[in-house]
Amino acid sequence: MPNLFRTLDGREWKPKDILALTLPDGTKCEGTWTGSATDEKRDWWVGKPGNELTQCDEVAAVATKSDKTRELLWLDAPARARLFFVLEARETGKNYQRALMVTVPATPAQNAYLHHDRFCLFGRFKPDGGIERIAPLHPPPPRPPAQGELF
Repeated sequence: MPNLFRTLDGREWKPKDILALTLPDGTKCEGTWTGSATDEKRDWWVGKPGNELTQCDEVAAVATKSDKTRELLWLDAPARARLFFVLEARETGKNYQRALMVTVPATPAQNAYLHHDRFCLFGRFKPDGGIERIAPLHPPPPRPPAQGELF
């Protein structure tokens, strides 16, 4: 799952941050980034009473912590790309709403570079409220393993 993302203004966003989000009809709202929701189950997530699909502002890059090295690795976002979040219904007694980043299976190249099998869904809302998917940029080649001691 992505751990950070950067918007075009240079701000870095992390879980627990309050995100400015937009509904398909253009209505502005906000949610606290608390986790992820798989795209494969998006209909189930959005089908729960009070849940809605939202998008954030345009993003410049996304970072994921490598499962192998624990290093934080950044990948640039394609032009005009936004991230999607499932905004959950407000829980009774809570003064915030949880926002879950929509993730997709990582491409083989992303998996080779990030050592992680999930990545974010890039896209933007279409005028009819559907999703216009935007293909991710190709990541750099994976780094070679560190050379062991020679002697």
